[in-house]
Amino acid sequence: MGTSAIDVDRAENRSKFSAELDKLHIQQPRWQAFSNINEARNFAQEVEFPVLVRPSYVLSGAAMKVVWSQTELKTYVKAAADVSPDHPVVISKFMLNSLEVDVDGVSNGKQVIIGAVVEHIDSAGVHSGDAMMCIPPWRLSNKIIETINEYTKKIALTFNVKGPFNLQYLVHDDHVYVIELNIRASRSMPFVSKLVKINLISLASKAILDKPLPKIPENKWQKIHNFGIKVPQFSFMQLQGADITLGVEMQSTGEAACFGNSFHDALAKGLISVGYTLPVKGTALVTVGGEQNKQKLVSSIAKLKQLGFKILATEHTAEFFEEKIGQIEIVHKISEPDRKPNIADLLYDRKIDFIINIPSTTTLEKYVGMLEDEYQIRRKSLELGIPVLTTIELADSFVKTLEWLENNETTKEPIEPYDKFD
Repeated sequence: MGTSAIDVDRAENRSKFSAELDKLHIQQPRWQAFSNINEARNFAQEVEFPVLVRPSYVLSGAAMKVVWSQTELKTYVKAAADVSPDHPVVISKFMLNSLEVDVDGVSNGKQVIIGAVVEHIDSAGVHSGDAMMCIPPWRLSNKIIETINEYTKKIALTFNVKGPFNLQYLVHDDHVYVIELNIRASRSMPFVSKLVKINLISLASKAILDKPLPKIPENKWQKIHNFGIKVPQFSFMQLQGADITLGVEMQSTGEAACFGNSFHDALAKGLISVGYTLPVKGTALVTVGGEQNKQKLVSSIAKLKQLGFKILATEHTAEFFEEKIGQIEIVHKISEPDRKPNIADLLYDRKIDFIINIPSTTTLEKYVGMLEDEYQIRRKSLELGIPVLTTIELADSFVKTLEWLENNETTKEPIEPYDKFD
C-alpha cells in the first residue's frame, strides 16, 4: 500500500533524486556526496562557505549543520557520518538571504492535491519544525507561487507518490530551488488542513488505499480570506544550559496554530499561545552582531522608539543605532560585571521587557568571547521568562505586531468544520 519502497528510495537517495530533478529541469542548490574529508574540503572551497552538511536517511535534521570554515567542516562531516554510517555525507551550498517554503499535499499517482504553499517567516536556515510559518505567503510573488505549484505537481507524479507528501523549497533572487521531498505527512499538515478546511489525512488514506480522490477546486488555499500562523513551542527551560538560538537541526517540542483576520492578528495569538508577552510599553534590550544585521533592523528599532519603548543596547550596537535614530541608552555586557548599568542586574531586577538578540553568523575565533556573552544573555532571559527574539524576521514581525495591537484587539472566532467534497 502507498508509495513503493523503490520510489521512497528515489526520493531519499540524493543522487537518484537529483537525477530526476535534472530530467524535469528543476533547479536545486549545488551539492555533492562525499566519503572522505579531502573531497569535501575541495567542494566547500569551490562553492564557498557557508555550506550545509547533512547525513542521509534521517529525520528532524539530525546532525545537520551550517558550516562556515574548514575547521568546522572536518568536525561536522565526522558527526554526520556517525549518524548515518551506511550512506555518504551530503554537502550543499547554503544560500544566504533566501526564503524557505513548504508545500503539503496528497497524491494518488494520478491526481495531485496541493493543501497549501506555506512560507517561513524566518529566512532559510531555521528547521521547518522550528520556524514560524504563514498561510497565505506574505512575500512571494504570484509568479513564484505558480512555479512552486507547477514543480510540486511534476515532482509528486514523477515519484509516484501515493499518500501524503511534503516538499521544501528555497526562493533566492526570484529563482525557485528544491531542497527535498518527504514522502510522508509533515507536522504542518494538520495546520494546513484546519485553515484551508480540507482533511488532508483523510484524502491521504484514500490515496494509500488506491481509491479515487474527490474533485477539489484548484488551489483552494489561495481563495481563503483569513491568515494562519504556526508558532513553535520549545522546552529549553527544562534543559540545563540549552541555548535558544535556532538552526537547521530541529529543537521544538510542540507548536501552536492560530488563525486571524490579518497577519498580525494571527501572529499575536500565536505568540501569546506559546508564552510570549506582548507589552504595550516598557524597555527593550537590543544586541546585534554584524553591521549588515544592524542595518536590517534600523526601521524596527525606530518603530519601537515611536511606540514609546525605551531602547537599551551594548556599546557597539548603541553607537550604530544612535547615528541612525537618535539617543540609545548604553548598557554593559554580562562578562563585565563591574561596569554599570549591567545587563545582568537589569534582567534580575525585571527592568527589561523583551530582548532582540541577533547573533553574528560567523564563528571565527575572535568572536568566541562575544558569542559566549550573547549566550549568557539568552540563557538568563530564558530562566527569567523574558522573551528573546533571535532572528531579524521575527524581531521585525514582533515589533509590527506591537504596533498593530495599539489600535486593534485579537479576534475570537471558532474553527470552521472541514468542507465536504464528492
